[in-house]
Amino acid sequence: MWFAINVKPGCEERALALLQEQALLDGLEELFVPRAQMASPRGESVPLEEPLAAGLLVAVAPSKREVRAALRHARGIDELLLDGPGAAEMEPGEVALLGELTRPGRRTVGFSEGHVGTGGQIEVVSGPLCGREGLIRRVRHRGKRAYVRMTVAGQEVDAQVGLRVTCKRNSVGAATT
Repeated sequence: MWFAINVKPGCEERALALLQEQALLDGLEELFVPRAQMASPRGESVPLEEPLAAGLLVAVAPSKREVRAALRHARGIDELLLDGPGAAEMEPGEVALLGELTRPGRRTVGFSEGHVGTGGQIEVVSGPLCGREGLIRRVRHRGKRAYVRMTVAGQEVDAQVGLRVTCKRNSVGAATT
C-alpha cells in the first residue's frame, strides 16, 4: 500500500532524512520524495531535480500501522508535518500513475519533449508525459516546465514536470501555430 505524508513545503529532504533512519526498522518497504527532472538554468548540462509536488513524501508499506510507527519513532518529525502525525492512503489510480511516471529506486519523473500543434494544443512526442497531455494545465516555455494537476490521497495537487516545447514546422519552414 502507498501512503502520502504531507510535510511543510521545502522541508521534504529534512523529513525524508529523519524518517529514513527509522523506516526499515518499522517495516516500510520504500520511502521517497517524488521528483521531476527539470532543465537547468542558463543551459547547464547537469539536469536539475526538484520535488514533483511541494510537501509530498510517499511511503510504501504493508499497512498504515508501519507508517504510523515510523512517524512516531522519528525524532523531530512532528515540527515538519503539515497535518499532524498521519498518512493518507493513496488510491489505486494515483499509485498506478506515479508508478508509470517513475520506477523503484529512482522515483524521478523524466524530462519530456513536445511541440505546439494546430490550435495551440501541446503534443508530447517523448518522455513520461507522452500520451498524458490531458494532465497538462499550462506550460511555461522559458522555464521548460509543465504544470499538471493530479490527485494524491484524494487531494488535488499542482505538480511541475520538465517539458521542452517547440513550434511545429511545416515542410516550407514556416512555423505553424
